[in-house]
Amino acid sequence: MKYPSVVAGILLSLAATGLRALELQEQRTSPYDLAVTGRIAGQPAGVKRYVRWSDLRALSTTALTLDGEFVKGPQQLTVVFLSDLWKALPVGDGADTILATCGDGYCATYTSAFIGEYRPFLVLEINGQGPEHWPPPGLNFNPGPFVITVSTTLVPAAASFLDLEHKKPWAVTGIELANFAERYQGIFSGTWASPPPAADRGRTIWVNSCGSCHAGPPGTAGGTKADRPFPVIAAYAGSAPAFFRKYVRNPRSLVASAKMEAHPHYTDAQLDDLIAFITLGQPTAGN
Repeated sequence: MKYPSVVAGILLSLAATGLRALELQEQRTSPYDLAVTGRIAGQPAGVKRYVRWSDLRALSTTALTLDGEFVKGPQQLTVVFLSDLWKALPVGDGADTILATCGDGYCATYTSAFIGEYRPFLVLEINGQGPEHWPPPGLNFNPGPFVITVSTTLVPAAASFLDLEHKKPWAVTGIELANFAERYQGIFSGTWASPPPAADRGRTIWVNSCGSCHAGPPGTAGGTKADRPFPVIAAYAGSAPAFFRKYVRNPRSLVASAKMEAHPHYTDAQLDDLIAFITLGQPTAGN
């Protein structure tokens, strides 16, 4: 495979630091390959490439013993920090964010700032066993082929991050090397170009939480797990704010079959901000 000079420079830099460069495959070779899309240096836009699990395992890994991460009690995890994964990949110009996608349509966003501060990591093994042997005993669902998570044991400050659980996706099948401004242009332009402070705060909640399952306005990255289009969410938030607040905090109290997880920890102020963002520019907006 031939690489342009920028990628050659990355490879030389990796060699100098002792890090292994990951080789991208054109075809999936096993169910445990990690798909890579987005801004890949030396590759045309829109292509999908794959990293073999064995190549990920050959990277410099870290052994972490964490209590209750998957099941009760301590488990030893073999992990690769996203910061090291980033260095080993041929990341193209302008990429500053990782979007992790899951088999059920879930999407988690990791900006370079989040990666640097909270040290998220990709789980390769649980108690010495790779994903072909998952789920581990005591877990009633399979979290494979990959899990990305954040540990408050490793970084205690992460406990104060609102909705940290949204940064712990399981069943991760691929990552996108993305430019944040490009992928979230839809909520940073037009109606949302210069939002009032409350809507600005609500936008942050949307990106880190709601957008994991819900698609936002056109031009906005987001998950496809939920089947509620953004205009429908805006209509509820604007015309029935009391219903919206109760639904966010305890969905199944209103709809027994609701798939959405409860968010009882949201304060009135945070819900005010979220409603301000969602309904910005909507004729039905109001509390």
